[in-house]
Amino acid sequence: MRNYTEKSDDSPEKVNILLVDDREENLIALAALLDKPQYELYTATSGLEALRYVLSVDFAVILLDVQMPGMNGFETASLIKSREKSTHVPILFVTAISQASENVKQGYAVGAIDYLFKPFHPETLTLKIEAIVRMHQYQEQIKLQNELLRIIGDTSNDTIITMDKLGTVITVNRASKPMFDYNPEQLIGKPINKLVPELYERLTEEDAGNSIIETNAVRRGGHRFPVDIQVGEAKVDNRHIFVCSVRDVTERKALEEERFRRIFDAAPSLICVRSLKDRSYLNVNDSFLQTTGYSSEEVLHNPGYELQYMIEEDHLHSINEMMGNNAPVRNIKISYMTKTGELREGLMSTERIQLHGEYCLLTVITDITKQLFLEKEMVRLDRLNLTGKMAAGIVHEIRNPMTTVRGFLQLSKNYSSEYTNIMIEELDRAHNIVSEFLSVATAHTTNRKLHQLNSVIETLYPLIHSKALCSNHSIQLDLSPCPALHLDEKEIRQLLLNLTLNGLEAMPSGGELSIKTYSEHDLIVMEIRDQGTGMREEVLEKLGTPFFSTKINGTGLGLSVCYGIAARHDAEIKVTSSEQGTTFSIQFKQRQLSI
Repeated sequence: MRNYTEKSDDSPEKVNILLVDDREENLIALAALLDKPQYELYTATSGLEALRYVLSVDFAVILLDVQMPGMNGFETASLIKSREKSTHVPILFVTAISQASENVKQGYAVGAIDYLFKPFHPETLTLKIEAIVRMHQYQEQIKLQNELLRIIGDTSNDTIITMDKLGTVITVNRASKPMFDYNPEQLIGKPINKLVPELYERLTEEDAGNSIIETNAVRRGGHRFPVDIQVGEAKVDNRHIFVCSVRDVTERKALEEERFRRIFDAAPSLICVRSLKDRSYLNVNDSFLQTTGYSSEEVLHNPGYELQYMIEEDHLHSINEMMGNNAPVRNIKISYMTKTGELREGLMSTERIQLHGEYCLLTVITDITKQLFLEKEMVRLDRLNLTGKMAAGIVHEIRNPMTTVRGFLQLSKNYSSEYTNIMIEELDRAHNIVSEFLSVATAHTTNRKLHQLNSVIETLYPLIHSKALCSNHSIQLDLSPCPALHLDEKEIRQLLLNLTLNGLEAMPSGGELSIKTYSEHDLIVMEIRDQGTGMREEVLEKLGTPFFSTKINGTGLGLSVCYGIAARHDAEIKVTSSEQGTTFSIQFKQRQLSI
């Protein structure tokens, strides 16, 4: 009988088991015990027939009878183990011979892994076979995984290196030859830094495992080239192993540099690349040369050249950090000087980059000289436009008091005191209108010095208090300690008087006006709060517009003057209003530059 079950090509997951016994009834009994879907059973009645099967079929286990005519079990086992392909196949002897130690030793000597002595317990046989089959399946999985890893390693263009925690190479695939010009056997036992300098030090840094490292590798002969290294860390039997996949990215870097060069050359901003080692200029674009007026020979690799620029004091700390530990800066306003001595304005940003293995500083300056000029021109034209509109209103406002004066002069040739007072009041009114008009239309030059805001308020308090008493009002001061500010004292007095007088006029008799100062984050705030009836939303939207006023005899210029003073002090006026009153909040920035 050649085999108990015909081999099925549709069941590749089955494991092959060979049963060898010269008695056919024993083979039938064994096959009946092992009749399971996952087993493919082969039967042989002699050692010679068993050897023929072993030549063509891979078995998970062989159950071999010892006493057989011709070639006995020991001889058969010895021949099976002498063949390289079958040397690791487990052999289980099934015998009825004496259990003497010399027989058992002979069986183990020829490669048996166990004995079953007849008569044996059926469950013992099945359990042993199941254990051996499981072991075989595990071994097959490991063999498959190892073969797949070998194929992947041999066919990969990346050099795959394993090394220990000391940085010594354990294994390396065949890609090391085309990439580094070293055969794998030339690298095993060598330090990884032979191929990738400083890689070991970077791997020992915190969180270096399971990451991608961009660096340079060294080919035999000293040629350096860029690589990306993907690193994984494994632990096998308490042994730390690093697995590194090294990829040559020379072509990719060349494409990136070509793309960067095109953007670099075509950009309208001034761009330069400087070495962080000696701060020399490695490259500048055409916009840099055209705007500054220097030639490339004067700038590149010239240790004596340095673009002269000035920055605001607030950004000195950022610049020191940039040059110290390469922290990037974003859109810092600077003034820089061209070769001809022209001072231009710009916004500067920096970034730390790596170029050909060297760390550099990429600086981008966006020139805003023309933009600032246009903004100033627009402000000037807007002021002229506003002045024209104001002049039309002024003509009407001045004509009325002048007409009154002329009329009274015609009516009375004998001046009475009553007529004289009326004329004086009207002339004073015309004078005030002209003065306020000039304060809005004229471009003021500020004379700002360090002052305490509270001191300015305290100086004006007696005047404000007397005004309040005349109209049966009270003044409440709530001044908190505040840092000094760069102020034009005369302008701040005018702003304070305008706002407090407006507040007093807005309140009914007996109202209280409060003046409060305090610091909040990076702001110093002055609040003027009245207890009037408040302002409607449509009125709030028009506050500060010249000639807009809710007063019967108001010119509508007072608040325009206040908004202009605030703008010249880099301050912001915020207004809140309700039926309980109105609050004007003037917010000054604490961090102001010296003028």
